[in-house]
Amino acid sequence: MKRPLSPTFAIRVASVADCDALSDIHASAFSRGWSDAEFESLLVQPGTHALIAHSRNVLGRRSPSGFILYRIVGGEAEVLTIAVARDHRRRGIGRALLEEALRHVYRDGAQRVHLEVEDSNRAAIALYERTEFREAGRRAGYYREGRTTPGGALVMLRQLR
Repeated sequence: MKRPLSPTFAIRVASVADCDALSDIHASAFSRGWSDAEFESLLVQPGTHALIAHSRNVLGRRSPSGFILYRIVGGEAEVLTIAVARDHRRRGIGRALLEEALRHVYRDGAQRVHLEVEDSNRAAIALYERTEFREAGRRAGYYREGRTTPGGALVMLRQLR
């Protein structure tokens, strides 16, 4: 089901057929993008879900612009990754994806949601804090790949019930 959120983008549930778009968006947002196969291996796992945003271009056509991938196990949910393509940022897509995912995990009975975010990613941390996530811990050296100096992670948590 598509959920129209603004005249410029809409969000729908993603499927394995969207793995190429998820991979492209992820590669545009992170230094180490995940492959189509990595997304497919996650999406076929029970409890793993994705939402994808499609933005309207100047010609009125919609194209993939962001997504969120999350997993629900028991009463816990985890945001595995969220990404918005560079040329679609600062339009509310990330927040809309996160809020829609929170509605889904709440409906599916999760009591809390957690995630990891690089401690230097101020924009992402601000988004999570605006949506009621709070710091629950830190992981030193969590982000290592392709770096001379590993980056730390904040573990963030939001209670839903």
